[in-house]
Amino acid sequence: MTAANLERELKLRPDEPELLDRLAVVDRLGPFTVTGRRREIQRNGFFDSSSRAFGGARVSFRRRTIQGASLATWTLKGEGQQARGVATRTEIELQLEPDMAPAVAIGALRQAASQRGATALAEALGDALAVGGLPLARPYLETETDRTIVDLEAADRGWSVELALDRVRLVGHGYAELEIEAELKRGDDATLEAARQAIIALGPTHDSEGSKLSRALAHVGACSGC
Repeated sequence: MTAANLERELKLRPDEPELLDRLAVVDRLGPFTVTGRRREIQRNGFFDSSSRAFGGARVSFRRRTIQGASLATWTLKGEGQQARGVATRTEIELQLEPDMAPAVAIGALRQAASQRGATALAEALGDALAVGGLPLARPYLETETDRTIVDLEAADRGWSVELALDRVRLVGHGYAELEIEAELKRGDDATLEAARQAIIALGPTHDSEGSKLSRALAHVGACSGC
C-alpha cells in the first residue's frame, strides 16, 4: 500500500457553531497561511449489498456529487484507526459519471485498489462481494453537506492541510451535526497537532468519535420516525 492511498485526518466537533464561522474567514491560523478558500454543497450517498456485507467487512462505498460539478467522486474506504481525533484509513477515489450503476463503479474501484497497492482493501471488498453480492442500485443512507474548505500552508516547514468546515444534514431525518476536518496533505503528526492547537485557540472542541457515517447510522438505529 502506498502513502497516496492513506487518508489521515484530524476530526473535531466544535462546542459552539460560531467556531466554524470564525475559521471560515481567517487569513492565518497558527503557523499556517490561508492560500485559498471555497465552498461546496455535497450530496453523499452510501451503498451496500442487500445483506449489508460491505458494512460487515468494514468497507465504505460512497458516491459524492458536488453542486455544479459534472462528475461524481466514487470512494472506497477501508477500516480505519483513530487516536486523539486523528483517523487513518485506506482510501481509493475515482471520478466517474454520477448516474453510473453502483455495481459498475464498485468494479472500477476494486480494480483501482489492486493497481494502486491497496491489496488489503481490495481483498476485503472481494470477500464482501462474495458474501453479499453486488451493491444495490439505491443508497441506503444519504447526507447533504455544506462544506467550506480552507487551504492552509506553512511553507517554511513543508506543511499543507486542507481544513473542511462541515454542516451535515441526514436526508429524511431530523438529524444534523457540525464537524471540523483537517486533512494532512504534506507533513507529519506535528502538522496536525499544530492545526489542532490553532483551532482550539479560536474556540473549544472535542475529538470526534467514529465517522460521520457511523454516527448517522447510530441515529437511524436509535430513532423511529425521526
